[in-house]
Amino acid sequence: MSTAVTTTTWRVGNLATPTVDLTVPYAHEGRNRLLIREWQRQGGDWLPAPRLVLPRHSEGAYRARIRKQELLDLSVEDQYSDAIAGSTGGPGGHHEDLIVTHVTLSGEWLFSSGSQEARVGAGMLCVRRNGEPWDFEVARGTRAVALLLPASEIRFPARTRALTAEQNSPAATLLLAQLRLWTELADGLGAAASRSARNATLELFRGFVKDQVIDDAEFAPALVRAAMDYIESRLLADADLSPQVIATALNVSVRTLYRAFGRDSTTSVMEYLRRRRLEGARTDLQATSLTVSEIAARWHFADSSHFVKAYKKRYSETPTTSRQQAAVRPDRRS
Repeated sequence: MSTAVTTTTWRVGNLATPTVDLTVPYAHEGRNRLLIREWQRQGGDWLPAPRLVLPRHSEGAYRARIRKQELLDLSVEDQYSDAIAGSTGGPGGHHEDLIVTHVTLSGEWLFSSGSQEARVGAGMLCVRRNGEPWDFEVARGTRAVALLLPASEIRFPARTRALTAEQNSPAATLLLAQLRLWTELADGLGAAASRSARNATLELFRGFVKDQVIDDAEFAPALVRAAMDYIESRLLADADLSPQVIATALNVSVRTLYRAFGRDSTTSVMEYLRRRRLEGARTDLQATSLTVSEIAARWHFADSSHFVKAYKKRYSETPTTSRQQAAVRPDRRS
């Protein structure tokens, strides 16, 4: 497992925040019982222990440190762990009624449930529906921030149990910036400000989930169709039509838009936009008396030379040739 470290900084809680801080010798015969007993003694109901299994080594000790901060009905945990395995979720299990997000800062998590597996290294995050059991493995020296949300607040896709994303994706960046700011300022916020921060965090989380779901292959056709419809509606009206403009209008990231076209179309979003403008220009050449320069400007090409070059590449003839052939075509049919 990778243990690459990011430079992301978080401050969860303060010196008075309850913390589980454990050291258990790997060689201890009852190491697993000792680990759970000590975790329960320190964490109690505040930081309940999942089911855990320590590897056995002849020397050294397992270290874990978890600090939890409650933010109204949300909570954040700053977690450090050496190598360990365990399970979580499921009926009567750890955090069974929550949506759990791990933001990995260093090391790596590996989550698995049935046939689904999510490997979450540094710079990645993973959102899991915890109503069904998950097995996990943690690499030595792993640090993560975990966000725990009430499952009732999130409309998780019916057939999706886990979502992974890069932390620097647009939707994830917004969510994590909001969450990091809230954890830093929480002690000084009044009731109204805390409620506003909570609602903003949930709204950004829902936007992140929606963005990642649309990123799935199942939703790519609908996104591509919506993008094509938007392009059609703005071909003439918007000279600055671009993937960024289209993605913003559809409330998804540019990366999501590109990936949807890659999954469900033989052309990229920019190639589709260029093709539709060339098709409109070709119709004008054959049906109007506009000059080549006027047509190039109407369909938002930089200038007539760029238009001619693009047109010839697509149709293997110049705009002038197309117009001449269109002019004689009726005579050929008579």
